[in-house]
Amino acid sequence: MARQPGQYQRIVDRALRVTGRHTEEPIRIAKICHAAGVSPRTLLRAFRAVHGAAPYRYLCSLRLLEARRILSSTAGNSPTVTEVATRLGFVELGRFAAAYRAAFGECPSDTLRRSSRSRHESPAHSTPASQAIEPRSEPKRCAALCSADR
Repeated sequence: MARQPGQYQRIVDRALRVTGRHTEEPIRIAKICHAAGVSPRTLLRAFRAVHGAAPYRYLCSLRLLEARRILSSTAGNSPTVTEVATRLGFVELGRFAAAYRAAFGECPSDTLRRSSRSRHESPAHSTPASQAIEPRSEPKRCAALCSADR
């Protein structure tokens, strides 16, 4: 039986709620399917219909965008790149750095260094936060994210 677009949206929404509560864990499609009550194939179809990307790739890109937001933050004490990556469920730091660079055109440490510098400058000379976190593309289109669809 073919599913309606509204059904796919509800499946994706359930999956995003589940993964949003467990950002510190690596992305596990089987766990997401179980929590959303669907098969892996249905989850894949739902994400492709709603976001044009496989679930793993899309969820990984959301986490990369969150990492960028945290590393670009000019408020208070910045965590290290390692702390940000592990907090967002990236267990292989080299893959995290490569995916980050592919998505944003710079290393995560460069983003952190730039935000650290802007904290020490006057507000008139600092880069607005909205400019600092612009990805090269939308989350669903980030290239080379986390190496493979899982």
